[in-house]
Amino acid sequence: MKLRIVFFLAFFSVSVPQYGQFLIPGEGIMDVKIGADRDEVEWELGFKGIRLTKEEVSPAMAYIAQQAGIDFDYAVSYRHLMWLPVTDLLFKSDKVCLVALNSYHDYNQMLCVDIGTTEGLNFWEDADAVNKIYGQQKILKDKGRSYMFYPGRGIGVEMLDNEIRAMFIFMAQLK
Repeated sequence: MKLRIVFFLAFFSVSVPQYGQFLIPGEGIMDVKIGADRDEVEWELGFKGIRLTKEEVSPAMAYIAQQAGIDFDYAVSYRHLMWLPVTDLLFKSDKVCLVALNSYHDYNQMLCVDIGTTEGLNFWEDADAVNKIYGQQKILKDKGRSYMFYPGRGIGVEMLDNEIRAMFIFMAQLK
């Protein structure tokens, strides 16, 4: 009987991704959800962030929104030490339409170790891992970064040196 329990526990620990926080493509992470209003998100993250007009958004974030097929009115940028590595949120009609997380800053790197998608994709994996989970996709290049977008699934990734360094969650786009 003890041997069966040990075998079961060993199998379970190998079979299920062991992330503490899941990114759900097309939905969000934790209580930072697509469709949430700004007050809900600020309460969840504990910070207000910096509101940016569409014109003030960085060219990189504008590129990401365009490739994801997301139209937005404004963004809120987060550059605080938080418990989630959320760096930017895009809003349409005062509702979240894209959540951006990244592992570029040292503190965010520590947080991202514990985050993965429900399908098992984690930060620092390569393009092959992304293709294996979400399907073959063309790699887009922009200003030294590589991107892969899956509008039908509601997820995109940014890679540096063929490692996932940012993930984007948005409403899945119907074709």
